[in-house]
Amino acid sequence: MHKRYRWLNAAFAMLLLLGLAAAGCAGVEEEEEAMPAEEPVAEPAPAALDRSVLEDETRPEDEVAQDTSRKAIDVYEFLGLQPGMSVADVWPGGGYNTHLLSRLVGAEGKVHAIMGFYTAGEFATLEPLTARVADAHLDNVEIVLAFDDMEPDTVDLAITVRNYHDQEDLSDGRQAAADSLYQIVKPGGVVGIVEVATDREGWDTETHRLNEATVIEEFIAAGFALEDRSDMLANPEDDHSTTGFTEGRHTMDRYLLKFRKPDAGGEGDDESEDEGDDESEDESDDENDDEGTDES
Repeated sequence: MHKRYRWLNAAFAMLLLLGLAAAGCAGVEEEEEAMPAEEPVAEPAPAALDRSVLEDETRPEDEVAQDTSRKAIDVYEFLGLQPGMSVADVWPGGGYNTHLLSRLVGAEGKVHAIMGFYTAGEFATLEPLTARVADAHLDNVEIVLAFDDMEPDTVDLAITVRNYHDQEDLSDGRQAAADSLYQIVKPGGVVGIVEVATDREGWDTETHRLNEATVIEEFIAAGFALEDRSDMLANPEDDHSTTGFTEGRHTMDRYLLKFRKPDAGGEGDDESEDEGDDESEDESDDENDDEGTDES
């Protein structure tokens, strides 16, 4: 009889424990369900650039007069420029962008003014640019004569304004220039391209304009990804029929493109690693636009 009671007590205790455990689990589940999901933390927006650099008294008056149409600060912000960056002003002409970039990246940054965007002829603007760097105390500017003088993966941002098109005739070709830009930009870095727009296909010698689609094709072929584009420099009054040299090419209808070099851990690298793993498994199984007149 006592054995029977002991057995019933043990069974009852077991059922009680199981019931408490089930209730506890249900309570945890309800508590987990009641907890709000954590929202992803948004990355802070880049700080606005200091527009007072446009008032720098050491800038030439003819350049200051172009500021409204060139919208340089807006262009830089679109491309992601920040103080402290290493940047390249590719074929800098008289130094319009070199000067502004120098002030904006500050003492912690670096500007590489790459004269050697053209590999033939002399650099018509080398001496005046060198003097400008010294006179305006642009101490973070390094004048570089050729892409080959740059270390690979050096710059966060490279900018080329209305001069990429000239590689058709004055260098080893536009594709070679795009390939060189890919080499000097850090993984994850950006190249910004400004060119004068045309409705005609490819490179139009008559109007000295390069089609936007052609630029995109060439930079993708070099390994870049088109991240964004902007119409901030568009001019609907330009009918694309002239070179714009008389009017000033900085006033023409222009497009702005933002290309990014893939990160070291990007999809392309993953694919390469996968291919390598597969191979291993298989083996084991068995102005001057024309010398600076355009961008000066």
